[in-house]
Amino acid sequence: MTIKETGLLIYGIVLSSIIGVIAFIFLRLEGIGSEALWNLVTPDNHFRVLYILGITLIGGFLLGFYRKKWGNLPHTVHDSVAELKQTKTLDHSSVFRSLLIALIVLVFGAGVGPEAGLLSAVIYLSVWQADKMRYYYFNYDELKDAAMSKRIVRLMDPKRYLLSYDEKRAVEEQQKMKKKLFYLLFIVNGLVTFVLLMKMTGQPSFVSKMGESNWVWKNLWIGLPLIVFGVLFGKCYSLFTLFLKKRFDFWQEFPIRKALIGSVAIFLIGIFFPNLLFSGQLSLSLAPFVGSEASFLVLTMIALLKLLFLQICLNTGWIGGDIFPIVFAAIIQGFAVSQLIPQTDRLLIVAVVSTSIAIAIIKAPFPVGLFMMLFFPINLSPIILAVATILFLAKKGSNRFIQKKTVNQKIE
Repeated sequence: MTIKETGLLIYGIVLSSIIGVIAFIFLRLEGIGSEALWNLVTPDNHFRVLYILGITLIGGFLLGFYRKKWGNLPHTVHDSVAELKQTKTLDHSSVFRSLLIALIVLVFGAGVGPEAGLLSAVIYLSVWQADKMRYYYFNYDELKDAAMSKRIVRLMDPKRYLLSYDEKRAVEEQQKMKKKLFYLLFIVNGLVTFVLLMKMTGQPSFVSKMGESNWVWKNLWIGLPLIVFGVLFGKCYSLFTLFLKKRFDFWQEFPIRKALIGSVAIFLIGIFFPNLLFSGQLSLSLAPFVGSEASFLVLTMIALLKLLFLQICLNTGWIGGDIFPIVFAAIIQGFAVSQLIPQTDRLLIVAVVSTSIAIAIIKAPFPVGLFMMLFFPINLSPIILAVATILFLAKKGSNRFIQKKTVNQKIE
């Protein structure tokens, strides 16, 4: 490895560590802000209703104001990836504005997760890192001859001394493998930095275990019906999201008014169902207890209400991640179904139903399956993986059938 490449590696590690620190600070600010605003909301607080009304209205005004001022923020992962694929770069000047709006959304109680705003910011910051490293690589001789103080200023200046991607300036073919290895190392380094900071400051885990399972082979007969139920549930929800999207297609030019609709939803949830506020990731620890005591109808109502709350937030400008809310609702619905089949291992039913629902909605069988494994004991991992495989094959077969049908229609 040359001196130039060694310097590039060290520089990349420093920049990826900075990205990890930014991600940590974002989540800490979200946690601190949420606790500061919502810890006062106790049942014995005589001004509880007025207080919740006040903070939700303030949140709606702030969100609408900044969306009117800065545009359709926060960034979403889908839009970020689509733009990156099309243009090969991103305008990372708006990343901190996007993070600020994402913080407003999360702190003021919207029923969305932090993953969308955070991951999209990481994508934007990764492009920034690549631009900074590209500047270093193609201006190495100039930097090497510059004084140390000037070199540090150039390398650490966040807004200047960047070099965007250009196909004509791409590295040689033999360097591509080394480039990929560097990027993998930087990703791992950023994740390690983030995790270490979370551990050192004692932050709660994103994952709550649902308990222990003692399933036996003879219980597996119920698997296929449960998968069908989960897929039908997920398909109905997907159709419902399209229905709501059309109904909320108004006031695009009035973001404050639109955001205040979301404020009303947050207010009502905060008054009557406070455990459904935010993404649901922290409330998941209560799922095994609620799931063993509440009835099928009550648990189903909770799951549906969480999904409805999610869609109202997303369609009124309170944009955030949908993975944690969907997983929360899916697990609650799994516990609901388990109430109907008490003679079968409860967590086996919950795992199959929740994995099927989540895959049917998110449409990514193996990533969703791997994520769902985190919430269940290790002996259910093969079951979850089997569900993901079945739904993957079913999706693949369905796509082939549709393609074949389309081809036949064109021939006719």
